This record gives sequence, structure tokens and C-alpha cells, in this order.
Amino acid sequence: MPKKRAKNPKARPARAASARRPGPEPEGWKVRVTKSTDALDGLADRYPTPLDGVKAVRAGEHVEWIGSIEGSMMRHRIVLADDGTAAIEQAVFVGGFLEQILLCAWHQTGEPGRDAYESGVLTALDDLHATLRPILETEVRDVRPDYHAAVLRSFREEPERNGAGMPLFGWRVLHPVGPETTWEDTVDAAAWNSSLTMSSWPDHYDHVPALQPTRLAQLLRDHGVPAVLCAGCGNPLTDRHPRWAGVWITPDSDSGPMCGEPHAGPDTPDPLLGTLTDQEFGSPHRPA
Repeated sequence: MPKKRAKNPKARPARAASARRPGPEPEGWKVRVTKSTDALDGLADRYPTPLDGVKAVRAGEHVEWIGSIEGSMMRHRIVLADDGTAAIEQAVFVGGFLEQILLCAWHQTGEPGRDAYESGVLTALDDLHATLRPILETEVRDVRPDYHAAVLRSFREEPERNGAGMPLFGWRVLHPVGPETTWEDTVDAAAWNSSLTMSSWPDHYDHVPALQPTRLAQLLRDHGVPAVLCAGCGNPLTDRHPRWAGVWITPDSDSGPMCGEPHAGPDTPDPLLGTLTDQEFGSPHRPA
């Protein structure tokens, strides 16, 4: 069972910054966090202030934190604009059910349509964030009544090494760095909590229609992304995976090529002498 969701009530509102979109993440010092503690302790221990981190980046170091606090993967790192202006990127990556839909749609699209696919995904993520931001903002206002959530923008990066081959997608905001900026200033609470929406936590966001599988799939289709769900079990599907060509398959290893929809009623009689029934073969997925 998933652990209870951890909020970050100490985080201050974010302020948007104007800087170029960073490219693929650099190799360098990383700290992975799996507990609901201050995820930036590792950064603060090494660089007491963000300005110290900026000086290190300008000297050639990579300053970033990558980790997860009971949600999708997140990243904090210092980036430099073309004019040398520094900002701290707070990024949340797509995970969970949405990541599965995107992966299947990526296979369904095929090479000729990849540019349109990526453009459609980015637009759909911007629309989804516009829907979710007021919900996440309201959660934080239970603790801080004057809180206003930052506006995150969708982004795309090159496929991860040893990953699925699909580009990485997510949301991010860039926080400006000044002489008085603290690490706490660079954490927007709603952006932090959006990692939980991205990871499909069923025990907390079931009440949000925009996060339901059929709504997510329809949102993507509205933007030209060929999202397909199984009519039986509701899992994301593709029949264009190179190892399963022509077979409807899901990235969910618990389902694979076999639909999890019940195939026989509870009163189906057992065989008298044998142990197997035809139901042992299961049924294939079928697109909705």
C-alpha cells in the first residue's frame, strides 16, 4: 500500500524567471531522497545559499538534486541563461499512469509523427496544469491562507539513458537567484505536491476528474496524441511495440498482454478430474 502523502507547508511561493529552457540533465553530483524530509538538505549542506551554488556552476560544477518524496521524480538544479543570468529549476516529471499512456501513444505514433506527438503532449500538459493548479493551491492554503501557486510550464527532454526511448516530459518553474535568496525560496509547494498527481496516487486524487484515466486519454487525443485504453481493464495499450507487434500490450507488468477483466462468473463449475480450465488462458486486451 502507498504511504501517506507528505505535504511541504514550509515552502514559500515561487516567482517565475525568464531563462532559456535547459537541455538534457547533466551528469554530476546527485542526492536521492525517499523519505518525507527536507529534500534540499543535501544541497544546503554543500552550498549554504543558492548564490554559492551559482558560483560553483559558473566554475564548472553541476549543482542539482534528483529524487522522489512519495511521488513522481523531481529535480532541483541551477541553470544559466544565455546572458549568464542564474535561476533554479524546480521540475516534476511525468510518472505513473500518465507516463504509461504517453509511452503507449509514443509507440502508436511511429517515427513520422513524433514531432506532432511531442507538441501535442506539451500542450496537453499545460492544459492539465491549468486545471490542477487551483486544486493544489487550495491544499496549501489550508496551511497558508495567502499562498499563490506558481505557474509551471510543460517541458520535454531527450530520452533518458537506459530508459524506454521516449522523451522525458514534465512541468517546471524557474526561480530567480538573488543575494538574499534561500533554498526554501526556491521550493513552490504546489509544484512539489504536483509530483503526487503525476504519480497517480489513487488514495488522494480520486476525486479529481481530470486525473481519471478516460479523461487523461481524451485530453491527449484532443491534442492529436493517440492514447488508447483497454475496453476491459482500462490500462494504456499499444499494438506497435517492437517485441509485441500486432498484439495489444500494456507497460503494466501485472497485465502485460492479458486483460485483467474478469472472464468467468463465480458460479462457473470446476472440472471433475482435471485442474485447468479454459479461463487459465485469460483474454487479450481490446481497445476501447
